Amino acid sequence: MIGLPGADGGGRVSHSSLKSSVVKSARAQVGKPYKWGGSSPREGFDCSGLVWWVYHRHGISVPRVSWQQKGAGRAVSRNEIQAGDIVLFKIPGQSKSLHTGIYSGNGYSFIHSPKSGHKVREESMEKNYWRKYYIGARRVIN
Repeated sequence: MIGLPGADGGGRVSHSSLKSSVVKSARAQVGKPYKWGGSSPREGFDCSGLVWWVYHRHGISVPRVSWQQKGAGRAVSRNEIQAGDIVLFKIPGQSKSLHTGIYSGNGYSFIHSPKSGHKVREESMEKNYWRKYYIGARRVIN
């Protein structure tokens, strides 16, 4: 159990409830605009800003930038990914930057803020594009 305001009247919330709440918070941002450097619903999000904001609002500390999010928590294999895990992609031409999102547990779907001119969305990691550039996942809620 994690001591966070909310769930059982005693200020404790189960890990599964926390993971569900993280996914729900991320899903609530679907439709918000992409904004480079953005990290709030008001201004919009870049990919790592969305990940940072969702975890931060649940009292979980993760780095703000994508390449540092690669070191958050612990690594999990693709077949062990659970809802609430951070998923990482290395897109060619982005130097050390990575693309990050939050695994939703809905098949192989994740929630992310893709790029300029687009909006936060939930989509399948099974698409050829995402399969090709997937590099790993990190678990920050054990």
